[in-house]
Amino acid sequence: MSSAHYPEHPASVAKARAFVASSLGEAPDELRDRAVLITSELATNAILHARSDFTITATITDGELQVAVTDSGGVRFPLPRQPVHDEPHGRGLLIADSLADQWGIDSQPYATTVWFTLAMPSMSQPPGM
Repeated sequence: MSSAHYPEHPASVAKARAFVASSLGEAPDELRDRAVLITSELATNAILHARSDFTITATITDGELQVAVTDSGGVRFPLPRQPVHDEPHGRGLLIADSLADQWGIDSQPYATTVWFTLAMPSMSQPPGM
């Protein structure tokens, strides 16, 4: 398990993406791309909606990557939206739902964690096995 804490600043999103990408080592590009995109959306949500600093935790166990984004906003429970086509925001949780194997939300009075998991292929097997 590794984690990193970031301030409430737009530049933190790129740093969070780089942190998750580096946590994946030699993972396939497709897995890395999904993990980085979902992380980007969740980190952006922490800044835009919770208006909070945030912590990213990445854990790889038993063939699975779990990434958790915890903010200290804790004001309201995040819910997926159905934005109209020209809305510039509101798709972060929909992206997590479509790209993650599993995802969820753990809410406490002063913190919210949105997490997702992705299956990690065995690095000793050739692709497609």
